[in-house]
Amino acid sequence: MQSHLFRRSRPWGRPYPLHCGARASSAQPCFTVTIAARLRYSSVSFGNIGGMPSTPWQSRPRYYRSYSLTFHTGNTNFNSNNYHQALAGVRSFRSTAGAWAPTRTAIQALSTDALHDEQNDEAMSESVEDLFRAELERYTFHAKARMMPGYEHYNPTKYDDIDNDASVSASQDLQVELDTGNESLFASNNEHARKLGSEVTWEEELVDLEQIDLDEAVRSPEAANAHQPNPPTSNHKTQKSAVELLLAFDPQNPPSCDDLEELQLWLECEAQQESITRYQHVIDSARTRKDYASLSLVQRHVLQWYQPLKHEIESLQKAYIFKEQDPEGVVLTKRAANVYGPFICSLPPEKLAVICAHEAIMSGLSNPGVDGRDGTAFTAVARRIGDAVEQEVVIQRMLHRRFKESQARHSTQDPNRILPKPEEEVEGDVELSTDKIDEDMNDGNATTRSKSSTGTEDVHKWAYAASHLKNYLDEISYRKPSVKKRLVIEYAIRRARTILENDEAWTESQKIQLGAVLFQVLLNKANVRIDGKQEKAFTYEKFWISKQKVQSIVSMNDRLHKMLVSDKLQSFGTTTTRQKPMIVPPKPWSRPDEGGYKMLRTELLRYHGCNMQKEVLQNVDLSIVFDGLNALGRVPWRINQRVLTVAQRCWDNNIPLGDIPSKDDNPLPEEPLHPKRQEQFWEPETPGYESYVEEYRLYRESWNKFRRVKQRNMDLRSLRCSAMLKLDQAEKFKEFEEIFFPYNMDFRGRAYPVPPHLSNVGSDLCRGVLKFAEAKPLGPRGLYWLKVHLANFAGKDKMSFDDRVKFVDDNLEQVRLSAEDPFAGERWWMSLEDPFQGLATCLEIIDAIDCGNPESFLCSLPVHMDGSCNGLQHYAALGRDSVGGKAVNLCAYDEPQDVYVGVMHEVVRRVAAEAERQLDFDTSDLESLSRKQKKELSYNRAAKLVNGLIDRGVVKRTVMTSVYGVTYIGARQQIQEKIISKLEAQGHDVDEMSNEIFQACGYVASLTMEVMGDLFTGARETMNWLTTCARMITQHGFPLAWVSPIGLPAIQPYRQKKAATIVTLLQTVTLINESDDLPIHKQRQVSAFPPNFIHSLDSSHMLLTALEMDRRGLTFSAVHDSFWTHACDIDEMNEALRDVFVDLYSQPLLERLKQTWEMRYPELEFPDIPKRGDLNLAEVKQAKYFFQ
Repeated sequence: MQSHLFRRSRPWGRPYPLHCGARASSAQPCFTVTIAARLRYSSVSFGNIGGMPSTPWQSRPRYYRSYSLTFHTGNTNFNSNNYHQALAGVRSFRSTAGAWAPTRTAIQALSTDALHDEQNDEAMSESVEDLFRAELERYTFHAKARMMPGYEHYNPTKYDDIDNDASVSASQDLQVELDTGNESLFASNNEHARKLGSEVTWEEELVDLEQIDLDEAVRSPEAANAHQPNPPTSNHKTQKSAVELLLAFDPQNPPSCDDLEELQLWLECEAQQESITRYQHVIDSARTRKDYASLSLVQRHVLQWYQPLKHEIESLQKAYIFKEQDPEGVVLTKRAANVYGPFICSLPPEKLAVICAHEAIMSGLSNPGVDGRDGTAFTAVARRIGDAVEQEVVIQRMLHRRFKESQARHSTQDPNRILPKPEEEVEGDVELSTDKIDEDMNDGNATTRSKSSTGTEDVHKWAYAASHLKNYLDEISYRKPSVKKRLVIEYAIRRARTILENDEAWTESQKIQLGAVLFQVLLNKANVRIDGKQEKAFTYEKFWISKQKVQSIVSMNDRLHKMLVSDKLQSFGTTTTRQKPMIVPPKPWSRPDEGGYKMLRTELLRYHGCNMQKEVLQNVDLSIVFDGLNALGRVPWRINQRVLTVAQRCWDNNIPLGDIPSKDDNPLPEEPLHPKRQEQFWEPETPGYESYVEEYRLYRESWNKFRRVKQRNMDLRSLRCSAMLKLDQAEKFKEFEEIFFPYNMDFRGRAYPVPPHLSNVGSDLCRGVLKFAEAKPLGPRGLYWLKVHLANFAGKDKMSFDDRVKFVDDNLEQVRLSAEDPFAGERWWMSLEDPFQGLATCLEIIDAIDCGNPESFLCSLPVHMDGSCNGLQHYAALGRDSVGGKAVNLCAYDEPQDVYVGVMHEVVRRVAAEAERQLDFDTSDLESLSRKQKKELSYNRAAKLVNGLIDRGVVKRTVMTSVYGVTYIGARQQIQEKIISKLEAQGHDVDEMSNEIFQACGYVASLTMEVMGDLFTGARETMNWLTTCARMITQHGFPLAWVSPIGLPAIQPYRQKKAATIVTLLQTVTLINESDDLPIHKQRQVSAFPPNFIHSLDSSHMLLTALEMDRRGLTFSAVHDSFWTHACDIDEMNEALRDVFVDLYSQPLLERLKQTWEMRYPELEFPDIPKRGDLNLAEVKQAKYFFQ
């Protein structure tokens, strides 16, 4: 008979203490040992143990049995003989009931006189606590422990020095098998104890398993492992509990969980709390072992910060509450303390220390620098820390309310239930008005729970933020301040309590003030040891960026950054973000503020300060919006572990690919020295002035080159952080059978998953490591669409579908080599545009072919159908533009039309003509040229530079974004990226040619936008009408507002900016306010409206398609204009999305928009809607390349 031992311990992983003391009783003192033992199920079903039925792990009840064994000695004095008698009973219990693990040992009623009498006894020279703890550790028997023989002839000194091996050997002599279900065994225990002159008492109680999980949740994995005996050997794989699953994602043991809902709550709440627990335990554990070498280099440094940070923050809290000066003088003024004081008291110092350290580190990792300077703007760091503290306060507030509601509910259901009593009033001369705080204090213990009448504990009580304030109430009682001081303290605590209870969002000023003071503490306490010397982990510097403006930069120590990269964020993996993928379906949206995560506050819209839209949403019917987001959120996903393994190998072996950047920086040239400007060079007539100007020109060129290389290296830092976060999230969730992504949307209605790092809307790496949780047979057409999918990644998306399939068939050998060994051979998959998604498709195709019957192969890979320049598709449908519609595949053709190629051909023709043109003026003397001639010369040189370099990829992004309001500057930057890469491939020094490249890309950008206007006249007319109407509305001071086809009120949030100055402890900060009280930004309102209106239409098309697919019972996901489903369902999705599109644009959308404006602004006379063309919308249903 086998069983699984679980050694219970307190939070922080320490054993329960042994308690010694004298019992106040008229009876003579006696010696008592109490051992509480609890049995928890393993995955192995076992017989009736202690009256408990056989129950596998997955169906185990929510309780287990707890037994308490007490030995009483009748002797009046405690001596070594009594000690050994009791110890024998302990051994007897431990050996005969080996399936039980002791969790608490207490020594009571210990006579101090008896100890005095035995002070010469060597056995008593050490504390009884240490002796018993040592014995209990030495005599821990596991599942196959045998009975210890010979207790009826017990010799008190026989087993003084026995070790574990000897105990097992002795037990084998008797060969009595362990059987805790045998009542005779308990009788045997009683007989052993009786012969020892002791009395045995068994006590039994039922305990909720959730209590165990909660206690274990605050322990680190190291603590759990250190205090658990080795599990028994079994052929069955032991399934993990919810908390074990979270704390140790063991790739060797696929996890499962019997209570995913509870684990999801833990996942949402664990980030900072789990980190605090881990820090504290690692410190204690390392001190106990005196072994800091076992910690990672990063942990060793950050742990050095933790205690000083915690103590300094605690002193700041006391300084605010008791109005005292902080020992290190951080509190500069009474006014400053009153500003940030209530907020810094909103959380315990342990949490604030962790939040401050982690947010500063993540800010330093994820930001690529500012204008060639390594670091992050100080305001951004302070705001990030303040945001994180506010999020934690909100979570604690919600958890507390959840507990109070559950407590009230159970109280209503069971009137006889005894509620926890509030704590006593603070004693002494101080009588504070802190009843509410006292109530919170009573509720604040993380292990306190309310019990139902049945005795099972069913209400979680999570740690509440206000609980740490009780320490200050106790200190007030001790200090006994004067009446005046008492009133001051009472007011300070009341303000802190208000912050905890108030649902209003903190202002930017408050968050930055709080973040600034916390960061200053970190700045003073955080050091990194380098070559035997202590260096600051973070530096704070100020730079003049103009004559009147200073910018402050926070930078991370370079050595610390390298350590973090090599550590792969393992020390911070669970705290990088709260908003992670979910392991249960998201809470359905039912109100604008009710949906998504179970506990985390999630808003329906990402408002960006637009409270006007937030208020409007409370009074409109959003049922279609809610249903669409709920349909997207219900889709279950899984981690594609094979692709994840390849991605991890690329990172570990420094193979730059896709989103995985190189771990090596670019060689940085020597930083140039600024030439010293002498006084005599101030005037041009001064001798040497021209040589100084030339020297300065060379310096600027060298500096610009140095800055560009340094900026590229800082960009690499940001990319590395992003890759590590994505890989870390995928690794954490790879064993879950299902994960989910909650969705919300921006003010236009575009839907986005809430998790920021890992989701299907992410990059190629994110999409490559994700697949649907449900696998479906490919059917007759599934393999066909998988091949089309792979060809799209190879850049063959302008071929016909049949030609794409043929392309994959022709390269099937390369596909097979990629799937069988991604790092061998030619690595064909690495040449694809999206390599990780391409590799996932290669693996699926080869598996389907090799199974022998591809139609029955179960495939879970999402296959994409993307719109053909989707913005132009919507413009063409709005204006019924037949010319534009044909260019973007709204009409039926046997071959796909490529709008980008059409634009490219025209741009190439015009560039070639300009490059061949001979100028009719002398270009040798630039000073003598007119402005017009200089412009012609610039265009001619630009055309000669880029002639032959322009292809489809150069103009694609500009064409794609032109209908979304891309500016000339944005188009130039898009084209410049492509031109630079082509020139570098030809061996040109792009740094030396930077000015020429800049001019040439500007020329190509203006030419591309000009061609777009000539080719798509219908779209241009519709865009012009929208712009004209927008300008009329903004002239009267109104923001642009409209209602999307799915009923979402959209209001553009663009307002004029107003500067506000606040004083922090480090510097004066200028904040930019864009609230609804400020006037609108007319130019942004006008220029942004056409693309925003089109975005509201494409988002409506996507959500309506999601509802239609959900109605048909098909899996569906989307990334804006890229629609995803199973390979076997592509044909049906193509039908559904076309039907929805035709239905959407059969409505008079522009007429309704104009009618709405005329009703809202009756004083305005809007122009007529442009005349529509002759495009037949019904033809879209036969347009096979509409989405492809």
